[in-house]
Amino acid sequence: MKKIKNAFTLIELLAVIIILAIVALIATPIILDVVEDARISAGKSESQMILSGINNYCASSEMKKQMGTLGSDDIDCSIKTSFTEEEIGKMLNLGNATVISNSYSNGKVTGLVIESNNHTFTLCSNGQFAMDDEECGDDGDVAFVPFPIIEKAKELVYENDTCKTDGTTYQYMDGCYIKGNPNNNYIWYSGFLWRVMGINADGTVRLITDENVTAIPWGAENTAQNWDESYAIDWLNNYFYPRLRGNDVIVEQTWCSETTTSSLSARTTCLNNLSTETAKVGLITIDEYNLAGGSSSYLNIGQWQWTMTPYNSSSAWYVHYNGNANSNAVSSASGLRAVINVNSNVTITGGNGTLGATWSSQSGPYILNEDKNVEVTGKLNEKSTSGEYVLFAGKKYRVVDKDSTGNTKLILDGYYEETSGTIYNMSYGSNNTFSTTTGIGQKLNGDVLNWLTNNSETEKAKLVSNYTWYQNNFDKGYDYKISLKEDEPTRSIQATVGLIRIGEMLSSQSSSILTNGYNGTSSYNNASDYWTMTPYTSSSFAWFVYDCGNAYYYDVSSTNGLRAVIVVNSDVTITGGNGTWSSPYEI
Repeated sequence: MKKIKNAFTLIELLAVIIILAIVALIATPIILDVVEDARISAGKSESQMILSGINNYCASSEMKKQMGTLGSDDIDCSIKTSFTEEEIGKMLNLGNATVISNSYSNGKVTGLVIESNNHTFTLCSNGQFAMDDEECGDDGDVAFVPFPIIEKAKELVYENDTCKTDGTTYQYMDGCYIKGNPNNNYIWYSGFLWRVMGINADGTVRLITDENVTAIPWGAENTAQNWDESYAIDWLNNYFYPRLRGNDVIVEQTWCSETTTSSLSARTTCLNNLSTETAKVGLITIDEYNLAGGSSSYLNIGQWQWTMTPYNSSSAWYVHYNGNANSNAVSSASGLRAVINVNSNVTITGGNGTLGATWSSQSGPYILNEDKNVEVTGKLNEKSTSGEYVLFAGKKYRVVDKDSTGNTKLILDGYYEETSGTIYNMSYGSNNTFSTTTGIGQKLNGDVLNWLTNNSETEKAKLVSNYTWYQNNFDKGYDYKISLKEDEPTRSIQATVGLIRIGEMLSSQSSSILTNGYNGTSSYNNASDYWTMTPYTSSSFAWFVYDCGNAYYYDVSSTNGLRAVIVVNSDVTITGGNGTWSSPYEI
């Protein structure tokens, strides 16, 4: 007779308890954020209801007075300049709100300060309420009050001036950093979206880009235990860093390159550092990734990304697009997410640290150290910097770089679509030679050019029509500078539309592509494989970028998407916008 199981075993119960604990650990920060957002929303709603309630009562009181029906218990607002708490209590139900101060003149409330849901709300002249440390501007709008970045960093990771112990932080190298996946640590700096990581032991604030800014080999073959001479550190400090606007806020530091063979390594100190050199820019360690929560943290963006931690002499750790940690030969090309440390007194000038499709001085990512509340005009090559967004002929691009003659290279922030909503894929050609008369080059400088410019001669005139594009044969383990070499290239071509090269800025997947314009969860499913300008050492192969952010070479007969690159004339001017996703430079 078959035995019927009618109870849980102890092991099964323990498994259920562990699963529930893990779910609670993941969900708690999210729930707390939702609760706080609800409190703020309720506080603003209560403030507006109190304002309307007083004004409506006084309008009714004035009507009764004119009709001679004003009772002895009614409040005669016409003789008042302010109201007591008892009087306001007669006008409306205050609920949990408290009126701190108020003023009344010419038939309406002219001043009102309310405490509600642990926040203070102050009435501005335009009828909106400033919250807590916000101020009312001269034009009546709620004005953002700039503050040092360290204030926000402390709010994110500290409680009573010590690292939080509620499971939302971790300690590493005597610093305090964010754990999990918060929704309020986004920051815009110099053309890139970053995440605030936390506070270092020296009081500087640690930031990491929310995207791969390129995809290159970590280093030469069998050099994993020499971070100081890696291609990655060279690219980050000699290519990326000089192109950051206001880079004097970045502090030089020593970075930890310590070997481990454990994918779950979570060391909090650096005992056997293989790196002896200081640098302005680095990468995260595998320890930081795991301590932050691994695949369930904000450090997982659904992209292949290098860490600076060696596995052995030939391999280093990277994060897979599925969030798992793996080791790979350093000769392979994967994404780099730049990490910097900025001075604690650097100023936040706008935003609220959240992310959405619309950014303003009061919402969207924090703006670091520059005014993004004004429209910009002037020459594109003088005002823009790498990473910033540009709107040209109705399509969005990002600034790659500017050449010595003042021309500005832009990469389409998306892919060519021959049919709206469908990414067009094609083979490179019969070989990896880029040409305007055949294959991919012909397509780019014909149909794609017309699509990019709406076939407008006026728009085409803004582009450099005979720009020189360089191709250099490139293999695994090559220095990125070989791909970018222009003095003795494998070949050069004159064309209007080209492709990105391995090792150039933004030669991976854009954060705005991965999130559908910052309007959704980041995922490689929102991206597409696309060809680059860079040929492999064999004429039958060319390099391409995967949808998950790493780069490799592929047979030229295979099909990939087209992410067009154009070059704008040095005399093209900006007519509006500020270079962010929400307000790109218009040219």
